[in-house]
Formats: sequence, structure tokens, C-alpha cells
Amino acid sequence: MDPASPAPEAALEIELAPPRLHGLRTLAEKWARHAGFGEGEAGRMLAAVDEALANIHLHAYSGRPGWVRIEVACGPTELVFRLIDRGRPYDPDHAPARQPGELGTGGWGSLMIRTGFPRLERKRVGDKNILLLARPLPREKEQL
Repeated sequence: MDPASPAPEAALEIELAPPRLHGLRTLAEKWARHAGFGEGEAGRMLAAVDEALANIHLHAYSGRPGWVRIEVACGPTELVFRLIDRGRPYDPDHAPARQPGELGTGGWGSLMIRTGFPRLERKRVGDKNILLLARPLPREKEQL
């Protein structure tokens, strides 16, 4: 992390609809670069954030616009994204999850998300779904 550069915004709240996803993606990209991730790692993280947001839009809100908040924190060891929505609860028993090299339909988004973020946690608090996505920080800041 570059202590000389100011940190990007730490939270953004919008009504989740496809034309508005760009702001969330831009925030995620700024944080990935601020935390020292190179282009390849940042790209995997952005693809995972995109997929998580698409899943919220499709599954939590049935393809309709809906509220979402993204919170970002950069700790001493990892970069953490929290995606919060007020859609339908997530039911892991009804969500297929694929492993690398496995064949089948559905569940590929979960694999993409895990590729971008090795630590993934889901919980429901009150009327909110909270998806935590975390990736260890690079050992040394990559040259941009």
C-alpha cells in the first residue's frame, strides 16, 4: 500500500441496476490498485466483484433494480470487500458450486468469485445479505 496516496472512498451505496454497476466496479478497481495488486490479480478480483454483483441482481432481486452497498477495508494482511443487499436470502443448498475442471451446468460464478477472493463468507443479518470477499495483500507492491 502506498502511504503517500490517499485512500479511495471506503463505501458506496446505489440502487443496483445494470447501468449503475460501473460505479461499484470503479470503486473496486481503485481499491485493488491502491492495495498494490497488479493488473492480472486486480482483473481476477474485478471479475469476481462483477460476478457477485450480477448474482445479487439476478438471484436476490430477480433481475429487478435493488439496493446494494459495497464497503471496502484494507487491513494489514488483506483487502476486504463487503457487498450488502436487502434481497431474498441466499440459500447455499440450492446453489451449485463448481471446482476447477469439473463439468456441469451452473455454479461457474461461484468458482470465478473464489478465484478472485480465496476467503468468502456469507451471512444474513436482519433483512440484509452480507457477502464478504477477502484477498491477501501482495507481499510487495507491484510496479504499476
